[in-house]
Amino acid sequence: MKALIQRTIDLLKKRVKENLAAINQNQTRLNEMLNQPISAERTYYIEKNYALNKALLAENNDFISLQLSLLNFLEKHKDALTLKDEEESTEPGTISFLDNEELLELTIQGKIGFEAGHPKYEDGVFFNKLLSYYASIEAYEKCNALLSLKKKNQVS
Repeated sequence: MKALIQRTIDLLKKRVKENLAAINQNQTRLNEMLNQPISAERTYYIEKNYALNKALLAENNDFISLQLSLLNFLEKHKDALTLKDEEESTEPGTISFLDNEELLELTIQGKIGFEAGHPKYEDGVFFNKLLSYYASIEAYEKCNALLSLKKKNQVS
């Protein structure tokens, strides 16, 4: 659960940064529009940009509040979450939210075993990346174990 909460916090941070970039772009456009002669069209676009920036700022406030709540929760319950995380290295429900690189990293770290239940067990590209990694660090016993698993899978 701790990993999922941390991933959520990271996604919220990313979204806040994206919103800030959009706000800065809008502000640049607003500054350009303010140099134009006064017209109904200019007023319309200025109001539209201000409204968009206001909505993005409100969204950022919500995201930041949620981040703070999640961080407070993690801090308050860190001992309970740490014990729980040690018992379950990776929750099955969280694995579905991970991308290939994160899955590869967790597999290499041994937090997710590469076996029949692994989400990328049948994926040849993932298998080759994993095998290449172990070959690059000269972990030949891991390479042999993976190849044996693959042979066993093909025989079955």
